[in-house]
This record gives sequence, C-alpha cells and structure tokens, in this order.
Amino acid sequence: MINKSIISLLLVFSCLNLNAQSFQPAADQAKILAELKKTSQATTSIQAAFTEEKHLAVLKEPERSSGVFYFKQNKMRWEQKNPVKYVIMINGDKLRIEEGGKEKNVGQASRMAAQIKELMIGLVNGDFQQNKAFSIAALASDDQYMIVLTPVNRRLKNIYSKITMVFPKSTLRLKELTFFDKGGDRNLLRFHSEKFNSQINDSLFEIL
Repeated sequence: MINKSIISLLLVFSCLNLNAQSFQPAADQAKILAELKKTSQATTSIQAAFTEEKHLAVLKEPERSSGVFYFKQNKMRWEQKNPVKYVIMINGDKLRIEEGGKEKNVGQASRMAAQIKELMIGLVNGDFQQNKAFSIAALASDDQYMIVLTPVNRRLKNIYSKITMVFPKSTLRLKELTFFDKGGDRNLLRFHSEKFNSQINDSLFEIL
C-alpha cells in the first residue's frame, strides 16, 4: 500500500487565485472537453520544465521545487531536480520511484498504485475525461479554461477534495495543475518551456 506521503510526492503538476481569474461555469462544457480531447489526441510526446509549490497548513511559506517532465504514449518520467533529486517513472504497467538515490518499493500490484498510474497518465493524455473515479466540471474566464475533477471514488475521496487544471484558450495545453488535499493542503504545479511531438529517447522511461 502506498502511504499518503508517497502519494503526495507522486502528485507532483503561488496559489491559484480564482477570484482574479473570474472563472464561471462554462456555457458549453461538452464543447470545451471535446476541444481539449482533440488537442491531447494530436499529442504524441511532451517535454516540459515545471515548478512546484506545496502549500502546507503547518508552514508559513510554501515548499518550492523544480524539475523536468517527459511523456510519450503510455510512458512518463517526472524528475524533480531541486532542491533534491526525486524521480517517478511510469512505463506501461510499471510504476517506479527513486528518492535519495534509492528505489522505493511502491507495491506494483496494489490497487492504489494502479489508480495513481491511471490518474497521472490520464491528466497528461486527456483520458481523465473517461475516468469514472471523478466527476467533471468545466469553468471559463476571458482567456482560460479550468477543469475541476471531484473524486467520487472512495479511496481518492479520502485523499483529495478536488483537482483543478488550467488551460489557456489560445493553446488548450495544460499550464497549471493543482491538487487539493482533503486536509486543506494544496500542491500547485506550473509548466513552461514545453516541446510537443518531438523525439524522446526511450531510455528515459527505462533507467531511473
């Protein structure tokens, strides 16, 4: 079983200011989801840098980190470089984690590990729309869309109150991903320097 601390580290995509963005319920949710799906289906690979902020109730200032991210078909590599190296690697059915220079045992056969893999890949390739573990709502501002995923799965409801994704209307590419923990903490990820549909070496998904 993967404990909550590892899950928090797994869900590594400044506070998201909803009032400043003025997000309102979208008039045509189905159209927005179809547009996002079309963009994701046309994407064969992604390379990006990321910054991460963990807002914890016990800390006055957020914990900050940064790194690089790679995606290709059913493969993903999430590599935090600062302040310490931490790697999450998904290759098909396999989920591997390296922390402190050592590989952690995450229990590949566990049900939770399977759900985490499905969630992480789904957030990247657009398959979150078919994930029955969440209900989906679409919001819109003048220049952005926000997708709000609310857990209906019992296990995930015990961890998250919701997950939000922000997409600029101009690109329909994921720019911000925020996980809201049930206990009130939140984890914000921002993506930049993206490259889409470029060549990625398969070894990145084979060697930690």
